[in-house]
Amino acid sequence: MSMDEAKNLAVLLKGGALPVNLKPAEVRNVSPILEKESISRSLNAGLLGLGLVLLFMLFYYKLPGLAADLVLIIYGLIVMATMAGLRAVFTLPGIAGFVLSLGMAVDANVIIFERIREELKSGKRLHAAISAGFHRAWTCILDSNLTTLITAAVLFYFGTGAVKGFAVTLTIGIIASLFTCIVITRWILTAVANKNPSGMIRSFLGKGAVQNG
Repeated sequence: MSMDEAKNLAVLLKGGALPVNLKPAEVRNVSPILEKESISRSLNAGLLGLGLVLLFMLFYYKLPGLAADLVLIIYGLIVMATMAGLRAVFTLPGIAGFVLSLGMAVDANVIIFERIREELKSGKRLHAAISAGFHRAWTCILDSNLTTLITAAVLFYFGTGAVKGFAVTLTIGIIASLFTCIVITRWILTAVANKNPSGMIRSFLGKGAVQNG
């Protein structure tokens, strides 16, 4: 370029005003009070939903439900620790992603428990039923979580701002859900079955059920 063009460019750089057209990708105007109130209500709603889910699992599945409740608490701690490690902040879309992934974690445990119940009804012993139940449930759980992960990846790639936050939180939750339901749930159920096989069987089949572990 010529000397004059170089001087003009130097002036533009020093002034911080490059001749570039900017297009706003996202504009949100929310007052601090409203944002704080919305996040507070969302957190309360999420905690209430979690509490109801824990009570339902305990009431419906009893001993296995207690194990599932412990797994869900571990799941929540894993998600929180991961978010803290990434220095991420919970926004409204992030809370929505966490609650959605929590629901998927509960759904995975329900699928596993129902498969174990079916195996016990077919006449299998407890430990064999647990092993077969996890094996049968794995394909269904993997398919549902994999499709959701693909959706989250698309949202993250094409989305902006809040949409990306939702996708990141959902992805973390799904991965944590897969780990807890397949690894930790199985470990806890096996440990409980070793300590109290009759109680585990009665929880799945009813009070009148009697079977050796």
